[in-house]
Amino acid sequence: MDKKRGLKIILVCSILAIITFSYLLYIHYKPTESKFCNFGEGFNCDIVNKSIYSEIMGIPVSLLGALTFIGVLALSILSLNSYKKKFSYYFTIDINSMTKLIFWISVISLLFALYLIYIEAFVLYSFCIFCLIGDILIIITLITSYLLMKRGDRK
Repeated sequence: MDKKRGLKIILVCSILAIITFSYLLYIHYKPTESKFCNFGEGFNCDIVNKSIYSEIMGIPVSLLGALTFIGVLALSILSLNSYKKKFSYYFTIDINSMTKLIFWISVISLLFALYLIYIEAFVLYSFCIFCLIGDILIIITLITSYLLMKRGDRK
């Protein structure tokens, strides 16, 4: 995969994920039920997004997702600006290092997402459509960064 193309895919996924997780954050704090994301008992964002599992130490999981993808967005923009840009005598940005960092962020995100999918399926018995969209964006980012990382290792 071409590096610029891969980074653009990661950039688009990051923007979509930020929008998705921001909407979930809005739903989390919205006092009334969301009709837009309510498809019955099996698919209901309110059940998932307002459960005790939607926060970690008082911090909404959706906020953590948005912040994570803001970081990934920043890394992909830095990488797209130039493949190797020197900021100072000691600090350079290398696309391969950035890609590895995006990959490992995506691995951690996917592991956490799998835990949350388990909670949705076996504890809450309800899925959040927007959470699943976020999970898909995590997987696309993971696969793309993996392909870019493997390409970088070969050169």
